[in-house]
Amino acid sequence: LLMSLTCQSMPMLMGSDWTYLFPPVPKSPEPAAAGSPGWFAPAAAKATDPAAVFKVFQDELQAMSAYCGEYNKNASSRPFPNNHPLVVLDPKDLETSIS
Repeated sequence: LLMSLTCQSMPMLMGSDWTYLFPPVPKSPEPAAAGSPGWFAPAAAKATDPAAVFKVFQDELQAMSAYCGEYNKNASSRPFPNNHPLVVLDPKDLETSIS
């Protein structure tokens, strides 16, 4: 608790472009066989590079933030216990950190 009150603010989860930290993806001459080193799961294979995955992640955070905003706007019209806003879950208010 003390650290959360005295530490410096951290970069925001949304709205920052961290793609410059990703190394370039090497091009392999042929696809790796399933289960071998360098093989990726089918869902990961759809992304062309880490920057594309980061964009999808940021788009999903934006959608979550929009959902939280709509949920919060209508919170007072719902009966207890569902009448509380999602104050701490909105990605636009979250910071990142590595411990």
